[in-house]
Amino acid sequence: MRILHVFSNYKWTGPAEPAVNLAAALMDRGHEVLFAAAAVPPSEGSTRRVNQHAAERGLEVVGGLRLSKHLDVRGNLRDAAALCDIIRDRRIQVVHAHMTNDHLVASLAARKLDRPPKIARTFYDGRPPRGLRAAWLLSHLDAALFCSRRVLEAASRRLGRPACHFVEGAVDVARFDRTRPLPAVRAKLGLGPGDYVVGIVARIQRHRRFDLLLDAARRAARELPGFRLVLIGRGSPAEEETLWRGIGRGLRGTVKLAGYVMGDDYVATLAALDAKIYLVPGSDGSCRAVREAMAMGLPVIASDLGMLPEIVEDGITGRVVKPTAEALAEAIVALGRPSVRAAMSAAALQRARRDFDLRRQAEAVERIYEGILCGQERHR
Repeated sequence: MRILHVFSNYKWTGPAEPAVNLAAALMDRGHEVLFAAAAVPPSEGSTRRVNQHAAERGLEVVGGLRLSKHLDVRGNLRDAAALCDIIRDRRIQVVHAHMTNDHLVASLAARKLDRPPKIARTFYDGRPPRGLRAAWLLSHLDAALFCSRRVLEAASRRLGRPACHFVEGAVDVARFDRTRPLPAVRAKLGLGPGDYVVGIVARIQRHRRFDLLLDAARRAARELPGFRLVLIGRGSPAEEETLWRGIGRGLRGTVKLAGYVMGDDYVATLAALDAKIYLVPGSDGSCRAVREAMAMGLPVIASDLGMLPEIVEDGITGRVVKPTAEALAEAIVALGRPSVRAAMSAAALQRARRDFDLRRQAEAVERIYEGILCGQERHR
C-alpha cells in the first residue's frame, strides 16, 4: 500500500510520537509510507521536531505543506491544493490524519480529486469529538480509529457511525524492556537500595496537579519512612519555582527531581521506579506514558480521568483512584507492600506485552486499510 501520514504540528509533543511510531511500523511491514508534519517556523531554529524524528526512523518526509495546528483558512486551502499534487504524483491510496486540522486538509483535498484516497483518522482524546466541525469531519472519513472504547461508543451515538474501530494505543515494548542493559540511575538520584520509589512523568504545570501529588506524598511519607517520590519532567522557571516551594514544606528528603530525560536515560529512570503515578492526561490523551510504564512492569496509580480506567485495571495492574490527596496517599501506601507490587507488576507486564505492542497495532491498522480499500466500508 502507498500511505501518507499527516500531522498538523511541528512540536514533538502530544500524539506526535505515536503517529511516527505507527507510520514506521507500517513501513517495516513493507508498505510505502510517507510522512508530512508542520513546517518549523524560522524562529524555532534547528531544534529537532516531528519531521526530523520521522526522518530518523527512516520515513520519507514530504515537504511543502504548512499544516498549521489551528484552523487557517488560506493556509489550509494552499495545503489542500499541494496535497492533491502529492496524492496524484505518488498515487497515494490512504491518507491517515492524526489531528483535527490535518484531517480537515485531507478531507478538502479528497473532495477535489476524481479518484480520492481513503481517509483514516486516529482520535487520541479521552473525550468524544464535539461540535459541527467534528460531525462534518467524521462524515468525511472512511475509517475512524479510537484509542478508547468508551469514546468510540459515545462518538458513534452522538455523531452517527462512520467505519469506527477500536485500536489500542501502543508503544515500542522492546525499547521499554527493563531486562536489557540500561544506565544505573538509582544511586545517581540519591535513592537507596531499600527505598520504595514512586515516580511521575509529566510537564511541571499547575493543571497537572502537582499540589495534590505533594500533599499525598506528605501523607504517605508519614507512614512509609522509605518512600521516595521521583519527578520526571520540566516546566517554566516560574512553574519550577512554585514546585520547589511546595517541596520545601517537609519533603526535601523525600522528593527527587530527575528533570527532563530522553532516550535510554528515560527508560533507565523508569527502571529505577517501583511504581508510577499518572494524574491528569496531557496533550496525548492516549496516555502513552502509562503504557510505557506498564511495559516496564510497573504498577500504575492512576486517577479516574479520561481513558485511564480503561488502561489500568483497578486492583490488578495498579490502582484507579479519585483525584484527592487522601485516595492517592492510600494507594501509595497500599503499593508499599512488596507482595502487592509484585502481583501487579506481573499483571501490568502481561497486559502491555499482549495489548500494547506496536507491531500488533500496525497489523490492526493494516487490516483496516485493506478493508476500506476493498470497498467493504464506504461512508463518504
